[in-house]
Amino acid sequence: MNLSFAKFEHAIARRITNPPHVEIARATIAVIITICLSASAFALHLNLASAISILLLATVVASIQWGVIQGTAVSLAAVGCLDFLFTAPLFKFSVHNRENWIALMTFEITALMVSRLSWKERLHAREQEYQRQGISKLYQLSNAILLVDTRSSWLEQLSALLREFFSVESVELWIAPDDRAFSATAEVNAVENAAYRVFAAGDDTDSVEGGWSHRVLRMGTSSIGGMVLQGWEVDPAIADAAGSLIAVAVERARSAQKESHAEAARNTEQLRTAVLDALAHGFKTPLTAIQTASSGLLAIGRLSEIQSELVEIIDQEVGMLAGLTSRLLRTAALDAREIKVRSSQVSLLPLVEGIVMEHDEETRRRIHIASPPVLMDIQADPQLLTLALAQVVDNASKYSTVGSRIDLRFIQDESRTIITVSNQSEPLRKEDLGRIFERYYRGAQAGKGPTGTGLGLSIVKKIAEAHGGDATATCQGNEISISLRLPGGTRLSNG
Repeated sequence: MNLSFAKFEHAIARRITNPPHVEIARATIAVIITICLSASAFALHLNLASAISILLLATVVASIQWGVIQGTAVSLAAVGCLDFLFTAPLFKFSVHNRENWIALMTFEITALMVSRLSWKERLHAREQEYQRQGISKLYQLSNAILLVDTRSSWLEQLSALLREFFSVESVELWIAPDDRAFSATAEVNAVENAAYRVFAAGDDTDSVEGGWSHRVLRMGTSSIGGMVLQGWEVDPAIADAAGSLIAVAVERARSAQKESHAEAARNTEQLRTAVLDALAHGFKTPLTAIQTASSGLLAIGRLSEIQSELVEIIDQEVGMLAGLTSRLLRTAALDAREIKVRSSQVSLLPLVEGIVMEHDEETRRRIHIASPPVLMDIQADPQLLTLALAQVVDNASKYSTVGSRIDLRFIQDESRTIITVSNQSEPLRKEDLGRIFERYYRGAQAGKGPTGTGLGLSIVKKIAEAHGGDATATCQGNEISISLRLPGGTRLSNG
């Protein structure tokens, strides 16, 4: 803080200091005026005390109006005039009387102190003026930041505001997560960007001589980017405040973008759900007609053996497709609203066996159910639980290695019931495993297997959470397991 203030004071001093030739000209004029005042006092036959008062006043005026250099020049010229005109021997630069020496030295010391104090006061007044202007500009910048359009290139807008309000020739901003940079002088790669180097170094620096300031953009204790101001009247305090405002603006822009993306995602999800619902309803009508026709043909009984077998196949497959369509309709409906659980006592083993029986014979042979000798009933919504377990078993059959085993296991105690479905498949990546229950998310390998909506497992998790439980996924080697954790049992179940 002290270093920043010293830099600021030095910058102010440089701003109120004129070029050398101007300072010399003013000092020369001040000396001439001092000589004229001394000559006038001598002509009016004023004594030494009166002359000292007049010349001390001249020193103060010169210091206040022009500065310490002119004040010092006046004081030295005044001492010479007092010695030459008012102390014995007259008209000689020599002082024989000790009292006159004391008077002249006292005058010079007083004049130098007054000059210095006047300079300090002038510096302080100018400092206050610059601070007032800086605060005004920061206020205007904070208001302008609120009007920044976060939907377009907001980094460029922020850079333009800094150039406008602080008369900066060049601005560079770099924001860490976005990996983007904007430069007023050239487009550069992030690693080559000066603002990125400031962020990497982590130091705030200023150069009054070079006219630049480097600031790390921070939110709290976290560094989020870097800022470089080049070609301006360096003010460390203003640079600190501007950096804080830019950091706040960056966070505001990020929040607005996240909110926009979230709204777009919600709209997309609603559209997908509506499309799935429409498709399912569209399939339902022709499937019902086909199933009715095939059942009618079987009922007539006038078909040959081969024709009967073909119609039976049609009837079975249409039935399975109708079941999948009904499940898709229920899934889309559940995704679109909050799940309401209508609990009743559920026997797990018969429920699971019924789900397995809905699959074809080949899939049924692959599924192995392992349950404890005594399996307690649980309180759950039978329709929702059936939908969730059917979805998990269906996923295991679709995405497992062809012909591989599918294990369905129960773990139960008084406080919990865990139902785990495991299958053999290609190992899942860690990032896929972490997002497997997200809506519409399909892993990198999903394109190689059967198609899907991406809703199934998200609904499974939603159903489990609605029952006060959870759904988890694990991958050990080639074995992928989906587990439903539900509250514990209520009474013993037969079987």
